[in-house]
Amino acid sequence: MNGMHWLDALGARWVVARQPRFFEDGWGSSALLEKLTRGPQGFAFPELSDVRMSPPRHEGHLLVQEGRFPSPAAVGSLPAACQEARFQLLLPHEAGPLPPVCVFLASSGDEGFGLRRFIAGKLARSGVGALLLENPYYGSRRPPSQKGPAVRTVADLLLMFRATAVEATALLGWLLARGHPKVGICGYSMGGSIAAYAAALFPLPVAVIPLAAAHAAAPVFTEGVMSALPDWETLGRPLGSIEAARQRLHELLSAAATTALPPLPHPKRAIFMAARQDGFVPAASTLRLLQHWRGAELRYLSGGHLSAFVTSRGAIVRAILDAFSRVEALQLPPDEEPPPGPP
Repeated sequence: MNGMHWLDALGARWVVARQPRFFEDGWGSSALLEKLTRGPQGFAFPELSDVRMSPPRHEGHLLVQEGRFPSPAAVGSLPAACQEARFQLLLPHEAGPLPPVCVFLASSGDEGFGLRRFIAGKLARSGVGALLLENPYYGSRRPPSQKGPAVRTVADLLLMFRATAVEATALLGWLLARGHPKVGICGYSMGGSIAAYAAALFPLPVAVIPLAAAHAAAPVFTEGVMSALPDWETLGRPLGSIEAARQRLHELLSAAATTALPPLPHPKRAIFMAARQDGFVPAASTLRLLQHWRGAELRYLSGGHLSAFVTSRGAIVRAILDAFSRVEALQLPPDEEPPPGPP
Protein backbone atom coordinates (compact mmCIF):
# COMPACT_ATOMS: atom_id res chain seq x y z
CA MET A 1 0.00 0.00 0.00
CA ASN A 2 1.14 3.54 -0.78
CA GLY A 3 0.43 6.80 1.07
CA MET A 4 -2.96 8.47 1.15
CA HIS A 5 -4.34 9.59 -2.22
CA TRP A 6 -4.59 13.37 -2.64
CA LEU A 7 -8.37 13.19 -3.05
CA ASP A 8 -8.70 11.30 0.25
CA ALA A 9 -6.54 13.98 1.89
CA LEU A 10 -8.86 16.64 0.47
CA GLY A 11 -11.83 14.64 1.74
CA ALA A 12 -10.24 14.58 5.18
CA ARG A 13 -10.42 18.38 5.33
CA TRP A 14 -14.11 18.23 4.51
CA VAL A 15 -14.67 15.56 7.17
CA VAL A 16 -13.07 17.72 9.87
CA ALA A 17 -15.39 20.63 9.02
CA ARG A 18 -18.52 18.53 8.53
CA GLN A 19 -21.69 19.22 10.52
CA PRO A 20 -23.61 17.58 12.04
CA ARG A 21 -21.21 15.13 13.66
CA PHE A 22 -21.95 11.46 14.10
CA PHE A 23 -23.38 10.41 17.50
CA GLU A 24 -24.46 13.88 18.64
CA ASP A 25 -26.96 12.22 21.00
CA GLY A 26 -24.29 9.95 22.49
CA TRP A 27 -24.25 6.21 22.90
CA GLY A 28 -27.97 5.42 22.77
CA SER A 29 -29.85 2.72 24.64
CA SER A 30 -27.59 0.57 26.81
CA ALA A 31 -29.97 -2.38 26.46
CA LEU A 32 -29.93 -2.07 22.67
CA LEU A 33 -26.14 -1.78 22.60
CA GLU A 34 -25.89 -4.96 24.66
CA LYS A 35 -28.19 -6.84 22.26
CA LEU A 36 -26.40 -5.63 19.14
CA THR A 37 -22.92 -6.45 20.43
CA ARG A 38 -23.87 -10.01 21.34
CA GLY A 39 -23.97 -10.88 17.66
CA PRO A 40 -26.73 -12.66 15.71
CA GLN A 41 -27.07 -15.61 18.08
CA GLY A 42 -29.67 -18.09 16.88
CA PHE A 43 -29.99 -16.15 13.62
CA ALA A 44 -33.11 -17.28 11.74
CA PHE A 45 -32.98 -16.79 7.99
CA PRO A 46 -35.69 -14.19 7.20
CA GLU A 47 -38.23 -14.80 4.44
CA LEU A 48 -40.01 -12.02 2.57
CA SER A 49 -43.69 -12.63 1.89
CA ASP A 50 -44.97 -9.10 1.32
CA VAL A 51 -42.80 -7.51 -1.36
CA ARG A 52 -44.73 -4.87 -3.31
CA MET A 53 -43.34 -4.14 -6.78
CA SER A 54 -44.11 -1.23 -9.08
CA PRO A 55 -44.95 -1.89 -12.74
CA PRO A 56 -41.73 -2.31 -14.76
CA ARG A 57 -40.55 0.57 -16.92
CA HIS A 58 -37.90 0.73 -19.63
CA GLU A 59 -34.88 3.00 -19.18
CA GLY A 60 -32.55 2.44 -22.11
CA HIS A 61 -31.16 -1.10 -21.84
CA LEU A 62 -32.61 -1.50 -18.32
CA LEU A 63 -35.93 -2.77 -17.03
CA VAL A 64 -36.53 -0.93 -13.74
CA GLN A 65 -38.89 -1.65 -10.85
CA GLU A 66 -39.23 -0.17 -7.36
CA GLY A 67 -39.90 -2.52 -4.47
CA ARG A 68 -40.97 -2.14 -0.84
CA PHE A 69 -41.34 -4.57 2.04
CA PRO A 70 -41.63 -4.50 5.84
CA SER A 71 -38.12 -4.81 7.27
CA PRO A 72 -37.55 -8.25 8.80
CA ALA A 73 -34.82 -6.88 11.08
CA ALA A 74 -35.60 -8.43 14.44
CA VAL A 75 -32.90 -7.02 16.72
CA GLY A 76 -33.67 -3.71 18.34
CA SER A 77 -36.44 -1.27 17.55
CA LEU A 78 -36.13 0.44 14.18
CA PRO A 79 -37.56 3.97 14.08
CA ALA A 80 -40.91 4.22 12.28
CA ALA A 81 -39.30 5.88 9.25
CA CYS A 82 -36.96 2.90 8.81
CA GLN A 83 -39.47 0.09 9.11
CA GLU A 84 -40.38 -0.11 5.43
CA ALA A 85 -37.45 -1.14 3.23
CA ARG A 86 -37.12 0.27 -0.28
CA PHE A 87 -35.10 -0.93 -3.26
CA GLN A 88 -34.68 -0.64 -7.02
CA LEU A 89 -34.40 -3.73 -9.20
CA LEU A 90 -32.56 -3.12 -12.47
CA LEU A 91 -32.56 -5.99 -14.95
CA PRO A 92 -30.93 -6.16 -18.38
CA HIS A 93 -33.71 -5.67 -20.90
CA GLU A 94 -32.58 -8.42 -23.27
CA ALA A 95 -31.40 -11.08 -20.79
CA GLY A 96 -34.78 -12.68 -20.13
CA PRO A 97 -36.95 -12.28 -17.02
CA LEU A 98 -34.65 -14.10 -14.58
CA PRO A 99 -30.98 -13.18 -15.06
CA PRO A 100 -28.35 -13.42 -12.29
CA VAL A 101 -28.74 -10.53 -9.82
CA CYS A 102 -26.28 -8.80 -7.49
CA VAL A 103 -27.56 -7.06 -4.36
CA PHE A 104 -25.59 -3.79 -4.19
CA LEU A 105 -25.40 -2.08 -0.77
CA ALA A 106 -24.83 1.62 -0.14
CA SER A 107 -21.58 3.19 0.99
CA SER A 108 -21.48 5.59 3.93
CA GLY A 109 -23.53 8.68 3.10
CA ASP A 110 -24.89 7.21 -0.16
CA GLU A 111 -28.56 8.17 -0.03
CA GLY A 112 -30.79 7.17 -2.92
CA PHE A 113 -29.61 5.01 -5.81
CA GLY A 114 -27.76 7.34 -8.19
CA LEU A 115 -24.12 6.41 -7.45
CA ARG A 116 -24.73 2.66 -7.65
CA ARG A 117 -26.71 2.89 -10.88
CA PHE A 118 -23.50 3.59 -12.82
CA ILE A 119 -22.18 0.15 -11.88
CA ALA A 120 -25.62 -1.43 -12.35
CA GLY A 121 -25.81 -0.12 -15.91
CA LYS A 122 -22.44 -1.64 -16.79
CA LEU A 123 -23.39 -4.96 -15.17
CA ALA A 124 -26.61 -5.09 -17.17
CA ARG A 125 -24.66 -4.88 -20.43
CA SER A 126 -23.03 -8.17 -19.38
CA GLY A 127 -26.35 -9.81 -18.55
CA VAL A 128 -26.33 -9.36 -14.75
CA GLY A 129 -29.04 -7.44 -12.90
CA ALA A 130 -28.66 -5.37 -9.75
CA LEU A 131 -30.85 -4.81 -6.71
CA LEU A 132 -30.07 -1.53 -4.94
CA LEU A 133 -31.22 -1.48 -1.31
CA GLU A 134 -31.68 1.81 0.53
CA ASN A 135 -30.21 1.59 4.04
CA PRO A 136 -32.36 2.26 7.07
CA TYR A 137 -31.52 5.77 8.36
CA TYR A 138 -30.78 6.94 4.79
CA GLY A 139 -32.85 8.78 2.18
CA SER A 140 -36.57 8.05 2.40
CA ARG A 141 -35.85 5.90 5.49
CA ARG A 142 -34.18 8.69 7.46
CA PRO A 143 -35.82 9.54 10.81
CA PRO A 144 -37.16 13.13 10.90
CA SER A 145 -34.81 14.08 13.77
CA GLN A 146 -31.70 13.05 11.80
CA LYS A 147 -29.98 15.65 9.64
CA GLY A 148 -28.25 14.09 6.65
CA PRO A 149 -26.69 10.63 6.90
CA ALA A 150 -25.00 11.26 10.27
CA VAL A 151 -26.76 8.87 12.68
CA ARG A 152 -27.45 10.35 16.10
CA THR A 153 -26.25 7.52 18.38
CA VAL A 154 -23.79 4.64 18.32
CA ALA A 155 -26.74 2.28 18.82
CA ASP A 156 -28.30 3.70 15.63
CA LEU A 157 -25.14 2.91 13.65
CA LEU A 158 -25.03 -0.68 14.89
CA LEU A 159 -28.75 -1.09 14.27
CA MET A 160 -28.40 0.26 10.72
CA PHE A 161 -25.54 -2.17 10.08
CA ARG A 162 -27.43 -5.18 11.46
CA ALA A 163 -30.78 -4.29 9.87
CA THR A 164 -29.19 -3.76 6.45
CA ALA A 165 -27.46 -7.15 6.68
CA VAL A 166 -30.71 -8.88 7.66
CA GLU A 167 -32.62 -7.18 4.84
CA ALA A 168 -29.89 -8.09 2.36
CA THR A 169 -29.95 -11.78 3.30
CA ALA A 170 -33.74 -11.75 2.99
CA LEU A 171 -33.48 -10.21 -0.48
CA LEU A 172 -30.94 -12.82 -1.60
CA GLY A 173 -33.41 -15.52 -0.59
CA TRP A 174 -36.28 -13.68 -2.28
CA LEU A 175 -34.35 -13.46 -5.54
CA LEU A 176 -33.62 -17.19 -5.47
CA ALA A 177 -37.28 -17.92 -4.74
CA ARG A 178 -38.25 -15.83 -7.79
CA GLY A 179 -36.12 -18.14 -9.89
CA HIS A 180 -32.96 -16.11 -10.48
CA PRO A 181 -30.33 -18.86 -10.92
CA LYS A 182 -27.38 -16.99 -9.38
CA VAL A 183 -27.24 -14.27 -6.75
CA GLY A 184 -24.44 -12.20 -5.31
CA ILE A 185 -23.84 -9.31 -2.97
CA CYS A 186 -21.44 -6.38 -3.15
CA GLY A 187 -20.98 -2.90 -1.79
CA TYR A 188 -18.39 -0.17 -1.52
CA SER A 189 -16.84 0.99 1.78
CA MET A 190 -19.49 0.52 4.48
CA GLY A 191 -21.62 -1.29 1.91
CA GLY A 192 -18.77 -3.72 1.29
CA SER A 193 -18.38 -4.40 5.00
CA ILE A 194 -22.10 -5.10 5.37
CA ALA A 195 -22.06 -7.24 2.21
CA ALA A 196 -19.35 -9.43 3.73
CA TYR A 197 -21.29 -9.67 6.99
CA ALA A 198 -24.53 -10.60 5.20
CA ALA A 199 -22.77 -13.20 3.06
CA ALA A 200 -21.42 -14.84 6.21
CA LEU A 201 -25.02 -15.16 7.46
CA PHE A 202 -26.48 -16.47 4.19
CA PRO A 203 -26.77 -20.28 4.07
CA LEU A 204 -26.66 -20.78 0.28
CA PRO A 205 -23.93 -20.25 -2.37
CA VAL A 206 -23.50 -16.59 -3.20
CA ALA A 207 -20.96 -14.43 -5.04
CA VAL A 208 -19.40 -11.90 -2.64
CA ILE A 209 -17.54 -8.78 -3.74
CA PRO A 210 -16.59 -6.50 -0.80
CA LEU A 211 -15.14 -3.30 -2.27
CA ALA A 212 -12.83 -1.10 -0.14
CA ALA A 213 -14.29 -2.88 2.88
CA ALA A 214 -13.18 -3.10 6.51
CA HIS A 215 -13.55 -6.17 8.71
CA ALA A 216 -15.51 -3.95 11.14
CA ALA A 217 -16.50 -0.31 11.53
CA ALA A 218 -14.14 0.04 14.52
CA PRO A 219 -10.92 1.03 12.69
CA VAL A 220 -12.83 3.27 10.28
CA PHE A 221 -14.25 5.44 13.08
CA THR A 222 -11.21 5.32 15.37
CA GLU A 223 -8.18 5.30 13.02
CA GLY A 224 -8.94 6.50 9.48
CA VAL A 225 -10.08 9.81 8.02
CA MET A 226 -13.56 9.24 9.45
CA SER A 227 -12.20 9.21 13.01
CA ALA A 228 -12.81 12.97 12.88
CA LEU A 229 -16.56 12.46 12.37
CA PRO A 230 -17.78 11.31 15.82
CA ASP A 231 -18.84 13.91 18.39
CA TRP A 232 -16.07 12.87 20.76
CA GLU A 233 -16.94 15.45 23.41
CA THR A 234 -20.47 14.07 23.76
CA LEU A 235 -19.25 10.47 23.77
CA GLY A 236 -16.51 11.24 26.28
CA ARG A 237 -18.67 13.14 28.76
CA PRO A 238 -20.16 10.11 30.61
CA LEU A 239 -16.82 8.27 30.52
CA GLY A 240 -14.58 11.05 31.74
CA SER A 241 -12.36 11.44 28.68
CA ILE A 242 -12.27 11.33 24.91
CA GLU A 243 -9.66 8.57 25.03
CA ALA A 244 -12.02 6.40 27.08
CA ALA A 245 -14.76 7.10 24.55
CA ARG A 246 -12.48 6.11 21.68
CA GLN A 247 -11.66 2.83 23.41
CA ARG A 248 -15.30 2.02 24.15
CA LEU A 249 -16.38 2.86 20.60
CA HIS A 250 -13.67 0.56 19.25
CA GLU A 251 -14.87 -2.26 21.51
CA LEU A 252 -18.54 -1.84 20.59
CA LEU A 253 -17.95 -1.65 16.84
CA SER A 254 -15.47 -4.55 16.94
CA ALA A 255 -18.20 -6.77 18.38
CA ALA A 256 -20.06 -6.42 15.06
CA ALA A 257 -17.06 -7.55 12.99
CA THR A 258 -17.44 -9.98 10.11
CA THR A 259 -14.43 -11.79 11.56
CA ALA A 260 -16.57 -12.60 14.62
CA LEU A 261 -18.74 -14.81 12.39
CA PRO A 262 -17.71 -18.21 10.99
CA PRO A 263 -15.73 -17.92 7.73
CA LEU A 264 -17.42 -18.54 4.40
CA PRO A 265 -17.66 -22.26 3.61
CA HIS A 266 -16.73 -21.53 -0.03
CA PRO A 267 -14.41 -18.48 0.04
CA LYS A 268 -13.31 -18.91 -3.59
CA ARG A 269 -16.60 -17.23 -4.52
CA ALA A 270 -15.39 -14.04 -2.80
CA ILE A 271 -13.28 -11.34 -4.45
CA PHE A 272 -12.06 -8.47 -2.28
CA MET A 273 -10.98 -5.17 -3.83
CA ALA A 274 -8.85 -2.66 -1.93
CA ALA A 275 -7.71 0.83 -2.94
CA ARG A 276 -3.92 1.15 -2.94
CA GLN A 277 -3.96 4.66 -1.41
CA ASP A 278 -6.99 4.35 0.87
CA GLY A 279 -7.14 6.98 3.61
CA PHE A 280 -10.51 5.84 4.98
CA VAL A 281 -10.16 2.07 5.45
CA PRO A 282 -6.87 0.87 7.00
CA ALA A 283 -5.18 -1.76 4.82
CA ALA A 284 -4.74 -4.05 7.82
CA SER A 285 -8.51 -4.20 8.28
CA THR A 286 -9.13 -5.51 4.76
CA LEU A 287 -6.31 -8.02 5.21
CA ARG A 288 -7.95 -9.31 8.39
CA LEU A 289 -11.03 -10.17 6.35
CA LEU A 290 -8.90 -11.86 3.71
CA GLN A 291 -7.12 -13.95 6.35
CA HIS A 292 -10.46 -14.92 7.91
CA TRP A 293 -11.79 -16.06 4.53
CA ARG A 294 -8.76 -18.08 3.46
CA GLY A 295 -9.03 -18.92 -0.22
CA ALA A 296 -10.71 -15.64 -1.20
CA GLU A 297 -9.04 -13.43 -3.81
CA LEU A 298 -7.72 -9.90 -3.29
CA ARG A 299 -7.44 -7.40 -6.14
CA TYR A 300 -6.21 -3.84 -5.93
CA LEU A 301 -7.79 -0.67 -7.28
CA SER A 302 -5.59 2.24 -8.29
CA GLY A 303 -6.08 5.48 -6.40
CA GLY A 304 -7.68 6.20 -3.06
CA HIS A 305 -10.97 5.48 -1.35
CA LEU A 306 -12.85 8.35 -2.98
CA SER A 307 -11.32 8.16 -6.44
CA ALA A 308 -11.31 4.39 -6.98
CA PHE A 309 -15.10 4.05 -7.15
CA VAL A 310 -15.18 6.55 -10.01
CA THR A 311 -12.01 5.66 -11.93
CA SER A 312 -12.07 1.87 -11.50
CA ARG A 313 -15.63 1.01 -12.47
CA GLY A 314 -14.46 -1.33 -15.21
CA ALA A 315 -12.31 -3.30 -12.75
CA ILE A 316 -15.19 -3.43 -10.28
CA VAL A 317 -17.57 -4.81 -12.90
CA ARG A 318 -15.00 -7.43 -13.96
CA ALA A 319 -14.60 -8.58 -10.35
CA ILE A 320 -18.37 -8.92 -9.92
CA LEU A 321 -18.68 -10.93 -13.14
CA ASP A 322 -15.73 -13.14 -12.17
CA ALA A 323 -17.24 -13.86 -8.75
CA PHE A 324 -20.55 -14.80 -10.39
CA SER A 325 -18.72 -17.17 -12.73
CA ARG A 326 -17.58 -19.13 -9.64
CA VAL A 327 -21.14 -19.73 -8.36
CA GLU A 328 -23.14 -22.71 -9.55
CA ALA A 329 -26.61 -21.97 -10.89
CA LEU A 330 -29.39 -22.96 -8.53
CA GLN A 331 -31.07 -26.13 -9.76
CA LEU A 332 -34.81 -25.90 -9.11
CA PRO A 333 -36.66 -29.20 -8.58
CA PRO A 334 -38.04 -30.41 -11.94
CA ASP A 335 -41.66 -30.17 -10.78
CA GLU A 336 -41.30 -26.51 -9.84
CA GLU A 337 -41.61 -23.68 -12.29
CA PRO A 338 -39.84 -20.42 -11.49
CA PRO A 339 -42.16 -17.52 -10.72
CA PRO A 340 -42.71 -15.22 -13.69
CA GLY A 341 -40.41 -12.27 -13.93
CA PRO A 342 -41.45 -8.82 -15.09
CA PRO A 343 -42.86 -8.65 -18.63
